Amino acid sequence: MLGSGHIGLWLGQKIEKEVISSCEKHLEKIFTIVNKFKSYIDVFLDGDLEKAKEFANEIISIEREADNIKEDIINELMRSSLHPMDQDAIIRLVMTSDDIAAHIKSATRKLQYSHSNDIPDDVKFRIRELVGVLLEEAVSLMETIESLLKRSGEVVSKAERTERLEEKIDDLRLELIAKILVWGDRAEHVSDWLMVKEVVENIESASDRMEDTADLIRTIAILRTRD
Repeated sequence: MLGSGHIGLWLGQKIEKEVISSCEKHLEKIFTIVNKFKSYIDVFLDGDLEKAKEFANEIISIEREADNIKEDIINELMRSSLHPMDQDAIIRLVMTSDDIAAHIKSATRKLQYSHSNDIPDDVKFRIRELVGVLLEEAVSLMETIESLLKRSGEVVSKAERTERLEEKIDDLRLELIAKILVWGDRAEHVSDWLMVKEVVENIESASDRMEDTADLIRTIAILRTRD
């Protein structure tokens, strides 16, 4: 592990900090995606499809940028002298966080197969609420990795807040799915309610991956305390 006190330790810690800084940049891209997704949801539900398409294209573009950062991190790890346990933790961190972006991109594409004017107002309200909490969770996740880099000792509390927000999203999702199924009984187009339901599932999956990412950041913090 990274922790004996000689020049090798210093170099190991330096490499580790650089790699985790890259993970932070990767998460910053993902945070931007979630933020854009919130804007996308708002304009789509308002019926501004032209603006929604612009946000959708931005989300897809930023997701590719996040992919490039992910690949750079993995390539850097392959050349680094980090202990295999540290490498494994960081690889799992970047792969898990990358799933957040993948689910958001999927939700963005699926929503385009529904008609915003046909979505009931109560469903629209709940979708906005759900995505608002997702953005809160993303902010909490960013604060978690920032705490890791700063060694502020707040990683555990920040990770726990991320978990609580994930639980809130679970509860909101169940309420929203119930409303979507009621709407489905009278909806004119099956694609409308079905795609909206799929979007909600993607949002919930993105939230799950945020919680998993926070857990991995906490694991890295614990490994550091054993150095």
